[in-house]
Amino acid sequence: MFTKKSHQDVKKSSVKIQDSKKDSATRLKHLKIVLEHYDADEAKSYFEANFSHVYYILYDNFIQAENNLRQRELPFHLVHKAGREELEGALSLLEKVLCLLPELITKRWQLHSLTRIFSKLLHSGNSQKLRAEAVRYFLLWYQALGDNAPVEVHKMFASLVPGLPEFCIQPNGSPLKGKPYDITTNTSKERSNFSIDDIMQHPNFNAENSKKIVVEQTSTGIIGKIANVSASIFHDTNALNPVQSVEIQPLLPPTASEKAIDNETKYFFEILLDGMATSITKIQWKDRSHTKAMRSFAFLLERFKLYYLPVICPQFNYKNSLYKPNLDLPVQHNILDDDYVICRVTLIKWVASYAHFMKKQGSDHGVQPSSMTSAGSHMVHSTTPTPAMSLHHEEETSFTVGHPSDSSRASSHDSASNTPHPSLESGSGVCEELNSEQVVRDVLCCSSREHVDFTIEVLRQAFLLPFSHAAAVRRVIALYKDWIQMNVAEIPPFLMENTYEQSGGEPPIPPRRLRNDSYLGAVGRDNVMVRAGLQNVLQVFMTQAANVFLASPSPVAPPGALSQQQLLEEQTDTCKRVLNIYRYMVMHVAMDANTWEQLLLVLLQITSLVLTKVPPKRKQESLGGFLAPALFQTLIVTWIKANLNVAVKQELWQNFMELLTRLTHWEDLIKEWAKTMETLTRVLARHVYSLDLTEAVGGGGDARGTRGARRVTPAPVPLPRPAQGLSTHHQSVAAANDTRTPGKSPKSGHETHQRKETSTSRRQLQRCRSDPHLSKLNTRTEADKDQDRDKTRRWYSLDSLRNSQRHEERDSDGGSRSPSPAPSSGVESSSIKDSPLQIDLVSDGGNVEWSENDPGDGGGESGLGLGAGAGVGVVLGGRARGWLPDVAAVLWRRMLAALGDPNNLKEPQAHAHLYNYLIHLNATLLKISANQTLNGNTEIHVPFNLVAGWCLEAEALPPTHRAGKLLALRLLCESTQAQGTGAPISCNNRLHLAHLHLYQRALHHGLTGEDRSVVDVLVEHAAPRYLSLALDGYSLLLLDFVHASTVVLNSSDMGPSCPRTAAVTFLGSLLSLPDGLMNAPMLQPYPHQYNTVSCPDLKEHVLNIVVRVCRREGAARARCAGACALAAHVAHLLATRAPSPRLPSYVTCLLQMLMMKNKNIAKVVSDAILVLADYTDRIVELYPGLAGKIIKWICACLAQISSSSTRDSVKPLAGSLLLCLAEFAVRCGPAYLMQEKDGDQSLLLMIFKVLYAVMRGTNGSDIDGLSLPVDEDFDANIQLDNLGPKSSPVSTIDVKLWAQTICTQLVLFLGHWPLWSGCQLSSSVCEQHDSPSLGAELGPAVLSAPHVQLMRFSESTLASLIELRALEPAGAAATTPGLATSDRQVRVLLRDIAGKACWDASALYYDPSTTITEALEHLALPDSVDSPRDNTLSSLPPPLPPNLLPDFKNSPPDKHQLDHVLAYIGHTSPEVACGRRLDEAGPSPLPPGAEDELVAALVSHRNAERHYLANRESEEELEQTESCGPVPPGPFEQCRLLLAQLGTLAPARRTHAQLLRRSDRLLRELRNLDAQRCRETHKVAVIYVAKGQEMRNEILSNRCGSPAYEAFLAALAWEVELESHVGFAGGLRSGGGGGTSAPYIATLTLEALFHVATRMPADTPDAILNKTRHLGNDEVHVVWSEHWRPYKRDTLPTQFCDVLIVLYPLAGGLLRCTVSRKPDVSVFGPLWEECIVHVSCAAALVRGAAFAGGRAVRATMPLYQHAYSERARSLDALVHHHTQPTTFEHFVERIREPVALQPALSNTAAEQGSGRLAAALLDHGASTWGTSNETHTISPRPVKRLGPFKRPLTTHAGPQTAPPATQITPAPVPRRNR
Repeated sequence: MFTKKSHQDVKKSSVKIQDSKKDSATRLKHLKIVLEHYDADEAKSYFEANFSHVYYILYDNFIQAENNLRQRELPFHLVHKAGREELEGALSLLEKVLCLLPELITKRWQLHSLTRIFSKLLHSGNSQKLRAEAVRYFLLWYQALGDNAPVEVHKMFASLVPGLPEFCIQPNGSPLKGKPYDITTNTSKERSNFSIDDIMQHPNFNAENSKKIVVEQTSTGIIGKIANVSASIFHDTNALNPVQSVEIQPLLPPTASEKAIDNETKYFFEILLDGMATSITKIQWKDRSHTKAMRSFAFLLERFKLYYLPVICPQFNYKNSLYKPNLDLPVQHNILDDDYVICRVTLIKWVASYAHFMKKQGSDHGVQPSSMTSAGSHMVHSTTPTPAMSLHHEEETSFTVGHPSDSSRASSHDSASNTPHPSLESGSGVCEELNSEQVVRDVLCCSSREHVDFTIEVLRQAFLLPFSHAAAVRRVIALYKDWIQMNVAEIPPFLMENTYEQSGGEPPIPPRRLRNDSYLGAVGRDNVMVRAGLQNVLQVFMTQAANVFLASPSPVAPPGALSQQQLLEEQTDTCKRVLNIYRYMVMHVAMDANTWEQLLLVLLQITSLVLTKVPPKRKQESLGGFLAPALFQTLIVTWIKANLNVAVKQELWQNFMELLTRLTHWEDLIKEWAKTMETLTRVLARHVYSLDLTEAVGGGGDARGTRGARRVTPAPVPLPRPAQGLSTHHQSVAAANDTRTPGKSPKSGHETHQRKETSTSRRQLQRCRSDPHLSKLNTRTEADKDQDRDKTRRWYSLDSLRNSQRHEERDSDGGSRSPSPAPSSGVESSSIKDSPLQIDLVSDGGNVEWSENDPGDGGGESGLGLGAGAGVGVVLGGRARGWLPDVAAVLWRRMLAALGDPNNLKEPQAHAHLYNYLIHLNATLLKISANQTLNGNTEIHVPFNLVAGWCLEAEALPPTHRAGKLLALRLLCESTQAQGTGAPISCNNRLHLAHLHLYQRALHHGLTGEDRSVVDVLVEHAAPRYLSLALDGYSLLLLDFVHASTVVLNSSDMGPSCPRTAAVTFLGSLLSLPDGLMNAPMLQPYPHQYNTVSCPDLKEHVLNIVVRVCRREGAARARCAGACALAAHVAHLLATRAPSPRLPSYVTCLLQMLMMKNKNIAKVVSDAILVLADYTDRIVELYPGLAGKIIKWICACLAQISSSSTRDSVKPLAGSLLLCLAEFAVRCGPAYLMQEKDGDQSLLLMIFKVLYAVMRGTNGSDIDGLSLPVDEDFDANIQLDNLGPKSSPVSTIDVKLWAQTICTQLVLFLGHWPLWSGCQLSSSVCEQHDSPSLGAELGPAVLSAPHVQLMRFSESTLASLIELRALEPAGAAATTPGLATSDRQVRVLLRDIAGKACWDASALYYDPSTTITEALEHLALPDSVDSPRDNTLSSLPPPLPPNLLPDFKNSPPDKHQLDHVLAYIGHTSPEVACGRRLDEAGPSPLPPGAEDELVAALVSHRNAERHYLANRESEEELEQTESCGPVPPGPFEQCRLLLAQLGTLAPARRTHAQLLRRSDRLLRELRNLDAQRCRETHKVAVIYVAKGQEMRNEILSNRCGSPAYEAFLAALAWEVELESHVGFAGGLRSGGGGGTSAPYIATLTLEALFHVATRMPADTPDAILNKTRHLGNDEVHVVWSEHWRPYKRDTLPTQFCDVLIVLYPLAGGLLRCTVSRKPDVSVFGPLWEECIVHVSCAAALVRGAAFAGGRAVRATMPLYQHAYSERARSLDALVHHHTQPTTFEHFVERIREPVALQPALSNTAAEQGSGRLAAALLDHGASTWGTSNETHTISPRPVKRLGPFKRPLTTHAGPQTAPPATQITPAPVPRRNR
């Protein structure tokens, strides 16, 4: 509040102001005091009341300051300082006068005086600061004068900016408009105030009475001086003119310290623009309304357009209008770089800053309209405008509209919806604070069409600027970008759609308003006449912005300017920013047909003019080199998006294709076209074939669509902004819902959408790669499937797609989008990254859209009965927008031909690049065809042969296009062979007759021509599949292919382009063809000749080539293929028993390959030879010496690598050779192996020597008989190792262990082949069997059993000895008189690496008392001294017959009967004789001389006997003997006798035989050891695919197969019942879902069970799931497919299936085999990729390949335990942990009594209790182990006797029981050796 003193001061000051006696300086001081205490309204009232005093004070002070500044008496600095202070005071009062008295100034109050004042202030000699202030004051005066300003004032306004040329004053108005224009009403009206015409009619301004006003051009600028004015306007004078004007001089010259401004023109032009904007709110009008301020600024703007615009913007086009857009396409033009371009830049930035309705920072989701027609409330702007505070600072940030502080932002943001605009409401009289920024913006953008056109045209000037001022261009581009993206605080009115202009008149009340009614009444901001619509803005922008592409800078740059390269970089960056907006419009803005058409025309014009016919050598040399990828991408993708939304005219299509055809020499066009085709192919796959080819994680795997749905409307998903850091090529893709700018579509005009956020990232989606694992998009209900089954399946082509029922299907998901074909040239500008182009996979905007007048959604399943245009894409004349199957097909085919005929390309590199992509496209089509089974959409065939015509025409191209010709031939082969045999005719798999003839003609010419490259291409891509496809007349070209294969194999080229493997594969497959086919006519291999011959001996010729390949081929893969082919041919000959004299030479060739230096090749050959082991019997029968040769070669190879067998690279080969050796040896049998020819050692001995060498790791090359013949024609080296990555196996076998195991197996099972039960080599008998007291399992009772002893015989052999009661067979009779067995028998269980063996032994003895009736007589001792043995060593009696059992009757009493017994055993049991006599004396084992010593020892012993007999009677003494009863035998007596007879107690065996420590852990480990397999195990999945089956459930539901398949299964393995099967079950158990039977096979070294899908139940979904689990867990899959479509690996989804073998039956009993393996699996045999084998040997080959593949897969598993390793480790651990070292006494004691008896115990109670318990245990164990006579089903012993022996008759009636415990005498405590 004011104090009393303050009021008194104001009153005093007011009195002093009016006191004319006071000097002006005092009055000015008191005036300042008054103004300090008055607010604006009070000051205005005071000034109006005392205007004469105020102006007098002003003028007098100004004159005084002027005089003081011009004084020369006082020092300059004093005068200058005082004068400056006085001048500042006068100027401050001048500003107050101009601001507070506008009404008086309007009436020309003090016009002459103010004119002189401003003439002095604006003098060019003044300081720049004073002149700048004067400009701002002048603008206040000028707008207050308004239209009443005289000509000289207009002249002064026109000369405010120095450096501009003279402009002729036109007093009659602006050329821009004829009449004054009212902003509020938009109508013209006549002025009632003072007019300029009235001034010009004054007599003093007549031409006769006055002098002209001269405008002088000075060095510092234009100065407006009134020279020799005749008289004052306001004072009538006579003719003498006493009042003369004086010369106007500068008031305040610049000081020496004042820094000069570089560019006065720019500086004062910025001051002018800033003053125009900021001065309008300073004047205190009585009517302080927003409208009044707008009128004031409009006046200044009109005068500016009149005087300055023609000079600043000479290219300003007054005819251009936003409301009737000038859409003439820009042409190539030169940049206008005049002297005033800097001012033009300033003007453009100034207009852009005020036209930018910038969104507040941090309010992205704040004040924001929801649609184009909605009204967004205005934000409260800052009242301190700062648009031009830093004009002379940074060019980039000039004219940036200021923003309020953060707090004001928040408050205004919150209250934006209900805060009225800060202006005066009509008639209310309430003052609002005016905002100059808002006033200027309203005039420029909201007041009238004329001003909007001015704004747009000024912005157009930016696109014509030189690129040295690219910052201004970027500013305008950013403005348009925010307009188009609606990134604004409020939508400018001219962006609104003028929906009433079409209806013919304006409505009385607009339906939607931007502000409150009062403001609308005052300003008319919502005037529909200002609305132009977004489409007009888009069209104007895209047309005007195209100028930046077509501008050509001047060739000579001025000094100091940017270089040409810098200008090019600036232009490139600017063009990228424009392209960014184009791309955003394409992706996110809904455009009408005219806008789309204009955009297409603009892009065509830009592309045609920027990209020259001859591309630059360096991309950095031209704009086209920089922009080519982005331009091509934008053009192509825009074209596709346009066709999805509007109907593109045929002329435009023609121009588009002509342009692309004309620019095909640009490599970037080929690249971008290829990427677009890739994306369109994915779209085609999705909409036509219902496949998703995307590879993103989750990008379609769980996406499901509803089949048959016509329209789908998913919830809208906001589109996030792409991450800035991602490159365009890998730009992630958002959800495929509505991504257009909100409010553009009539259907979504009232929806609120979230704007794009910079920080929001999107899931990445790379471009399509070739991957066979595809996502299933559609699921079908069971009802749909049943309905489809009832329908007749029809086949369609793409041409008849619209008639297909499938075109009604839609996907309801919005999940997956395809990324756009992004430029690959690295357009690194952020503008390109900000707007990634993408082609929606689902549709344009998420779903298919129909126009408003669509006849509805219904129409049933087919949709063919709808109204015209319903459901038909706009491409085909319909109204549905987005992707439809027919749209996808049409656009795909049109874009495929967009580049025209590839053969017309002049550039060979571009030609080759195009065909290279076509090959990739064909591969994608193959993937689509292979994956049509994912959801059953197999009725539309894939158009493989569209490009066949181009490929055939490429043959006639000149040699310069050689690379493209080769690619065309490859494409021709791949597309022709795309479909397999057996496809339906309607699926177009059978080639058109003309196409087939031309294809075979091209093959004939190429295969027989002289161009090796053509031969290589055809052999590589046509030969492998040629025989299996069996096209019509394929036999005609057999000789051509054989000739071409020979040419390839005879060449020395080992490069990757030489198809040596394909040639060998073809030759190997030809060997399987029927012999009768060789008599068919074939074309002779001469080019351009068509003579036919027959070639019956073609196979022999091919065999010679294959043998030569096996001997000398330098490429590893080709050599392996040749070995596999030769092995398959040998197997076929053996399987069919076809006589072939050359077969041994073929086998010898294979055996020679075992000596290859490359061990991988030798491993493949050994796999092939292992298959021949199945035919050993036929080899022995048909080729007797061949089997021995095979074994000898294998032994030689093993001996050669035995010393290096521990290397990881050699282990796989050594293991395979050991398997081959074991299989051949056991099949040949001992009779064959033990043959000795010509004094050579037997094969069996050689085998064991080699195995021993391998076990020890020593060199076995010195073994006798292993020398092999040297073949000079065989080359063991290779030149090219192309078998794959050279990596050691992750897990390897133990070669020494394998050799030991095979040696043990041969010892055990040699001569027993085939085994009576191949399922089980290891016995299942355990220690507890046949001992009921020990329980049913191997448990603790065994540890305390007195008749069981556990021990080890060696480091690798465990033995269990069990004494059991012998069986008493019912009615058994002795077949051999005199012999009997014991009543107990010994069971020996041996556990070693080869398994567990069970032996039951009985003691055999002779009891004469049971066989004779007469009484036995004691043999009398001889009375004579002569011993009957005198002649024992000298004479031999005649031998007994071998069938006569020797006894005491038929043998001399003094002769040993060992020879007779051995002869008898060899005769009655020939299986133990092995073909030789047992009684035959072998060579003496004693060394020379030792036999004589032995004879001498025997003679000495005989003499000792004679001496004893001679002296016996004289030395005999009677001994008193005690009478005692017989000692009963112990429970382990027979076992002890057996051990003694086996020599276990001998000193030589003492170090090996040890007891085992009895414990529960021992039993557990024994049980674990018994559970382990003693052979290699395999489980292989076998799947049957019938004709027409493509779905997984269909395939797994098969319960049987075709007869050929069943015959194959029967040859593959034996059929076993799973319920009774005791061998390897492969996880299948009866009742567990595995079925009742399964194929099983076992050899000496392996067991295998085949998981056959047709043997497993498939009744329920759970059964199918269980079957899927069994099959999916197998590492090797064998598929028998009778369907014409290739089988896919992912038909049965599994992470296993490392090896896939697919068999396709062909005509004539042939099978096409494909072998695919994962990359880390090494090669194996005997099947090779794309081979053809005969069905006779197919089972053996497939079986061998499956097992070899399984071993290769296991080699890739880390820490995998291979065959025998686990058992050997368990056995070693058991021996190590449980061996009980003992003394010999303790060892013998435990042999006699396995369980020690407790010694006598003390009489204490505790001792008695424990003693009784121990005694009871001992009694029970001793008395019950053999007392039971009942039969046990657990016993593995046969019911009948093991031999023709009987036990002696018992003398007692009762059964023989075990001796009671009381009769067992405790064993004495052993004495310790001292």
